Amino acid sequence: MLPSAHFVTQDDLVVSGGLIVEAAVAAATAASNQKKKTRPRGRFFHRRPRHSIHDVHTWMGPSIFRCAFRMTYDSFWRLYDLLFPHIISVMERSSRVYYHQRGGRCGGKNYLPPPVRNGPISLSMRLGMALRYFAGGSSCDIMCVFCVSYSEVLKSVWIIVDAVNVCPELLISYPSSLEEQRRIATEFEAASTPKIRNCAGAIDGILIWILKPSLKEAKSVGVDQRKFLCGRKHKFGLNCQAVSDCRGRILDISIKFGGSSSDCLAFEGSELYHRLENGLLLHDDGNDRFVLFGDNAYLNTPFMATPFTNVSGDANRAAEDSYNFYHSQLRIRVECAFGMLVQRWGILRTAMPRNIRIQKVTALVTALAKLHNFCISEADGVDGVPALLNRDTHHITNNIHGHVGLGNDNIHQNTVVPTDLMHLGEHFGDVTYNIMQHHRAQNRKIELPRTKLFNMIVDGHWERPTRLTDYDRRRRSLSVNKTNM
Repeated sequence: MLPSAHFVTQDDLVVSGGLIVEAAVAAATAASNQKKKTRPRGRFFHRRPRHSIHDVHTWMGPSIFRCAFRMTYDSFWRLYDLLFPHIISVMERSSRVYYHQRGGRCGGKNYLPPPVRNGPISLSMRLGMALRYFAGGSSCDIMCVFCVSYSEVLKSVWIIVDAVNVCPELLISYPSSLEEQRRIATEFEAASTPKIRNCAGAIDGILIWILKPSLKEAKSVGVDQRKFLCGRKHKFGLNCQAVSDCRGRILDISIKFGGSSSDCLAFEGSELYHRLENGLLLHDDGNDRFVLFGDNAYLNTPFMATPFTNVSGDANRAAEDSYNFYHSQLRIRVECAFGMLVQRWGILRTAMPRNIRIQKVTALVTALAKLHNFCISEADGVDGVPALLNRDTHHITNNIHGHVGLGNDNIHQNTVVPTDLMHLGEHFGDVTYNIMQHHRAQNRKIELPRTKLFNMIVDGHWERPTRLTDYDRRRRSLSVNKTNM
């Protein structure tokens, strides 16, 4: 207590003033401590028990696991063993880059990152998160299944993309050996009704759908924004050129041009085209030179067989129409390959997120093509591509920027295809008249593969099957049912 007012001296006032100041400071300190306790700095810590791939497989079962991760449990671990050293190297390289960007304040070579409170994220979990993302799964669902943060899901995606692209066992490059080209041609021959023997691949283009890139992003690759707009599909994207075999494996892939480019220009700008001009396709023993089969978006060359134009319904050109029919039997295989690719990796059915640069989109699609080949090699393609989970289908179809559907409008197709993304470059608007004239003059004195194949169809008396009407189909089905009774 303060002294009584009757006995207050100057010293007492000083003492009482000091007590008041001390009391005020103590009260302010207590309030500050209380405020710090109620408002912690940084992020809140959430306890997350990690869920391994084994746990997820136990909960899902083999069938749902295959639908969720687009491959069987055994195939998943074989892919993991294949990518393990490359994932390690990619993560080490990214860590060195990160610490270098922070100014080298990390303790030198022996620096170890701080421990993770919830425990480390295993490499198999990172591979599983990436496969779920590629299949079209939502990042929010993925983080809840594996109990990781949202940023770790996206980080895992790009770690796996880089690991797949540097893995030599998954390299995509058209084979240069005669044995491999003969094996490809033999598979096409088995699928051909007139037994065409020199088809060594089918080529076509597909649009990789992206959102409109910024002007800065477009200038970073040396073009303007209009080069990415595909007028036929009314979408922005990249022109992806790919060659497939009869089973749907992708033998070569090139993504170098925007969606406005024609297939002809995009193909001639690829590395494969220069290899073909240097004699990549070889001569089989006793047979003609191997060739690629493409549609009318490409030029008829010594290494490319294309169909005839404007022959449908013309009675005077029935032989050429028959050639087009049997040519389409083999060329359609690349469209089926695109259909399997988009069915397997649902992320291709929607526009790529805006924050993904064009270089990253190219790396992502290349990695998806390599994983597609891996699934076919693992015999996962024997029973067809597994169906998507309902959650993934809902996430794809409710995308804010829309999605593309899958259809089947060709009698040769045994799988649904993304028609809204295909046949984008069937024009020659960016191919100059001088180039066309040079091409015609160069091949005027050469018997092109299309002529030889046409003569084979005519000499073998192969005709296009008669188109059945609905009435004929009903009569045929009734006759078959009566025979089986």
